Amino acid sequence: MLSERLFRIAIPGLCCLLILLFEVNTLYLGQAQFLLSQKLSFERAVISDVQHLDTGKLETRLVRYAANGGKKNEASVQRAYKAFLNAVATFRSSEAGNLALKTTATRNKLAKVLASVNELAAPVASLDTRTSASRALQVLEGISKSLEEIDTAVLKQASNQVKAAFNKLQQHQQYQTGLIFAVLASAISWVWSLHIRNDALNAEVRIHKQRAERFAIKLEHDSLTGLINRPVFIDRVGEALENLARGQTLSVLCVDLESSLPKSDKLDRSVEEAILTSTADILKHTIEPLTRQECVARSDGKNFLILSVSEDGMGLSSLEIANRIRDRFLRPVATAEGAYLITPAIGFADTRVPDHDPRDIVRNACLATAAAVIGERRDVVVFVPAMRHEIDRREVLEASFPRALETNEFLPHFQPQFDLKTGRVLGVEALARWYHAELGWISPSEFIPIAESNGDIVPLGWKILETACAEMRHLPSDLTLSINLSVAHIQSDDVVAMLDECLDRTGFPANRLKLEITETTLKSDLEKIGNTLEHIRALGIRLALDDFGAGYSSLSYLMDFPWDEIKIDRSLCARAVNDPKSRGVLGLILQMAGETGTNVLVEGIESVEQRDALVRLGCTSGQGYLFCGPMALDDIKTLFFPDRGQSGIA
Repeated sequence: MLSERLFRIAIPGLCCLLILLFEVNTLYLGQAQFLLSQKLSFERAVISDVQHLDTGKLETRLVRYAANGGKKNEASVQRAYKAFLNAVATFRSSEAGNLALKTTATRNKLAKVLASVNELAAPVASLDTRTSASRALQVLEGISKSLEEIDTAVLKQASNQVKAAFNKLQQHQQYQTGLIFAVLASAISWVWSLHIRNDALNAEVRIHKQRAERFAIKLEHDSLTGLINRPVFIDRVGEALENLARGQTLSVLCVDLESSLPKSDKLDRSVEEAILTSTADILKHTIEPLTRQECVARSDGKNFLILSVSEDGMGLSSLEIANRIRDRFLRPVATAEGAYLITPAIGFADTRVPDHDPRDIVRNACLATAAAVIGERRDVVVFVPAMRHEIDRREVLEASFPRALETNEFLPHFQPQFDLKTGRVLGVEALARWYHAELGWISPSEFIPIAESNGDIVPLGWKILETACAEMRHLPSDLTLSINLSVAHIQSDDVVAMLDECLDRTGFPANRLKLEITETTLKSDLEKIGNTLEHIRALGIRLALDDFGAGYSSLSYLMDFPWDEIKIDRSLCARAVNDPKSRGVLGLILQMAGETGTNVLVEGIESVEQRDALVRLGCTSGQGYLFCGPMALDDIKTLFFPDRGQSGIA
């Protein structure tokens, strides 16, 4: 972590700082060079000023006059004197003069020179004698000596300034050289660090790539069997379709073990996994010799998918391959956990149907297998378009279900219940019906399984119950209302409160409502359901045991709960006509019900013979298509209560 931070922050930051210092020092270096240039120009100006203030010409003219005299030499002295005066005046305002004024010693010497220049004015003005010339030379000698001292001091100061500027320039040059080396060193360190980091990143990338490849393999393959999974299989089907030549048929087979695995409490997950692994090996070894292009995959759950491409008129057809697989499972499947007899459901679809999309072909094969599972068929099932129509219809219904609940497309239809001797209507049973806006009437055998699978069976049941209770006010007040209560309703914690609220909201009397409970409901949680039924009876609602006599009915259910009514299943009713044993069982039920004060109602009466047989046994009430089927409320009123006045209506 520390080295990472050093790489990411310290070294780049150091390089940036050194480059910044290099730029700043470059600026100062330029200023030092400019300053040195100024000081050198200043030194040259001082030297020029010093050289300009020279007493040599005046001294020469005075010596010549003192030696020879004459007007000409006198005029020459006067001119030289004026030139000297101009030089003195110029010197005072020159660079050298300003420099001389900065120190006390040179300033005093300059003042002395000026005083001497003023003293020189009188001798030079009266050069009538050689004495005046000598006097002027003496004064001029003092001036010359003072000027030499001033010149020496001024030149030294100018030289010192030049030297200071040069030293400063040299210092910044040294800084610049050091910074250059520092920047180069840090840059090299950065490059080297980048190289090391790049190597580390490359190694890390290789590790991640290897992990990604392993992860991709895991994503593409089933961890248990090692076979490819469904998405990869669909891609393989797509590739095979693109390369499919004329005269070739592509087939997808689906092998389902979901319904054929052994059922036993002693078998744990390891046994199931062993069976799946052995099945994968069997399928691979069965398929490989039969087709040149093959692919075996594990689909969702306990399904396997097989891809095969066959030549038309050559080799084995898809049906023959599927039969070979089926025959292979006639022998027990050997696993490390033992040998088990497996009977898989097999279906297939091929490119001879219109669907040539890879997903559609795989889906068609699964639909064919689902048909084999539903029909409990041992033979191989071939996909036909009608199977797709069924699943498409189910998808439409599933998508329409929530909207149908909201828009009240579900309605109760009522099937009357009769007194078998007098023909009088005793009550009605409310049954859910669905009128789809596009598909028309939907059979309960279609939408009830959908409601149970998607969790809508509870709201559907409450809607039918509440609507039926509200509509019962249009029928005579002595009629009862029977309605089925599903397992989901009974197991709900708020079922009693919901029933009480429904009765309160609709105003329907509790003693006219009969809730029908099936035997399968009682098997789920006997103790909890018993408590719930007791609370329901406490509301005044009647309870009916529905579908008694279907399957393996238990007489203990008649004794464990205080039923108000027992509904005999249509299967027992149909057998009671010609089967003495069934009549005996029905007679026993009627006897037990009579002793406990429980009413018995037979459903599914479809013929006069059945009704007469039931009447002879002592049955007093029933329902069925012999009388009428479920119908709308208006039809009930029209058929059975056409002339009844308002006094007879609840």
